[in-house]
Amino acid sequence: MPSGMLGTLLSLIDVIPLFSNTIWGQDANLAFLQKHMGASFNKRSQPWAANIRKEDVHSGDFLALSKIRGRWGGFQTLEKWVTGAFAGHTAVCLKDENGTLWVAESGYENKKGEEVIAIVPWDEWWGVALKDDSNPQVALLPLHPDVRSRFNESAAWEFARSMYGKPYGYHNMIFSWIDTMSENYPPPLDANLVMAAMSMWTRLQPHYASNMWNEALNKRLGTEQLDLHGIISETERRGMSFNQLLTIPEQDEWEYSDGKSTTCVAFILAMYKAAGVFAPFTESIQVTEFTIRDAYMLRIFEDNRTRLPGWCNGDADGLPFCQILGEYKMELPEYNTIQPYANMNENCPSSPPTYDRPLRC
Repeated sequence: MPSGMLGTLLSLIDVIPLFSNTIWGQDANLAFLQKHMGASFNKRSQPWAANIRKEDVHSGDFLALSKIRGRWGGFQTLEKWVTGAFAGHTAVCLKDENGTLWVAESGYENKKGEEVIAIVPWDEWWGVALKDDSNPQVALLPLHPDVRSRFNESAAWEFARSMYGKPYGYHNMIFSWIDTMSENYPPPLDANLVMAAMSMWTRLQPHYASNMWNEALNKRLGTEQLDLHGIISETERRGMSFNQLLTIPEQDEWEYSDGKSTTCVAFILAMYKAAGVFAPFTESIQVTEFTIRDAYMLRIFEDNRTRLPGWCNGDADGLPFCQILGEYKMELPEYNTIQPYANMNENCPSSPPTYDRPLRC
């Protein structure tokens, strides 16, 4: 058996416990992230839930979440491992003309159990977070005052309402972290194993496979309705490797069968794009190329700790942002460090355990 496949099978011993909604499962997630990413989990000072003053929260303020047990805890742990992000989900704050605080989110679970784009009152969203048995750690990343001053709140609301009710962006979820031929895969993963996994999953769950990658791969080829076998054949006919196909950047204007496709973080950054946050690079930035790590590394957030609200525990925990929930101190390495630039994050190598990148990546 090839060593890569053997390594993959052996790694299942580490992976299976991650999805257990128990203290054992939580310990497995923490141990996995410590082993594979060098993460640390230091207990925070009390209170673990902030007494939030909604007056201090503004439109565009970013919410980073890290779940550490159960189904979503296990999924987020694996997502963190492949992308280098130290958070596994995101949402964004919006205030309406009456000053009411809302949370807009791609990946909100509705009453039918579907993952959709939703806009919910803050109190409802916060209440769910407090009761969540996946033990979420939640950070509020306030926008920098200069960025907030140019944040077009009306345009942000218009974008959010235009996306309301659309499904979570499964179509392009896996493509934001694959930018290079070989330098984005955590061992033992590589493009061949990705293709093998896609082939196996296509046989088991053809509709799911179409949702996850077939449409997106067709977009990259300029074809329509090819199944995975047809996609591989067409790729070979053009003299391309499957690896090359995976690295073609996602385009924000691509429309899928159920509309535009945005993951949790792409939804927020598309809103930022509409609101003018990325000016003067708006037209050259494809937000569907961003991972959660790429988002919190953007130099658009508050950089003066003295301006953080007193209730956010930033000083007590020595954090440059507000952690508003969770027993463990959140880490966001390289937080708030990279200025936006043209064609951002379209060709960035990054692999564990250091996830080092060239300058301007």
